[in-house]
Amino acid sequence: MQLSKRTQYAIRAMICLCDTFPRGFIQTRELASRERIPTKFLESILAALCRGKFLVSRIGASGGYRLARRPEEIYLSDLIGRLEGKKLSSDGSAPSEDMRSGEVAVDLLQRDLTAAFEGVLRQTTLAMLNDRVHQYSRGGQMFYI
Repeated sequence: MQLSKRTQYAIRAMICLCDTFPRGFIQTRELASRERIPTKFLESILAALCRGKFLVSRIGASGGYRLARRPEEIYLSDLIGRLEGKKLSSDGSAPSEDMRSGEVAVDLLQRDLTAAFEGVLRQTTLAMLNDRVHQYSRGGQMFYI
C-alpha cells in the first residue's frame, strides 16, 4: 500500500504537531518550514484535518494549529481513513469465477496485505508513532528517568 503525497505530508505535520502539543499552537508557515512542505498544499491538508476534528485552529498572532485531542487518542486508521477515504478498504467482493488462478492468487494476496495494513493502522496511535520516531532519531537508544 502506497500512501498518497497528501497523506504523507499530513503524517509529517501531525508528528510535528504532536511534539508541539504541550506548548500550544504552531503557525502554518513554521510547520511548512520545519517539514519542508509546500505551504499552500499544507493549508489544504490542515483544513481537511480540522474538518475531521483532528486539529483545532485559532486566528491571530498567537494562533495557528494544534491537535484537537491528545496524541494517545488519535489512531492512524482514523487519520489516514479521513485523508485516503475508500482507497484503503477493499471492496469486499469475492474473486469472480471467470478469473484465472493467477488472478485469484493476486487478488487473495492483495486482500491479505490490505487486512494487515488496516490492522497496523487500527492498533497504532499518533503517540506510538511519535515515540518510535524519537527512538529512531536517538539511534535506537531509550532513556528512562
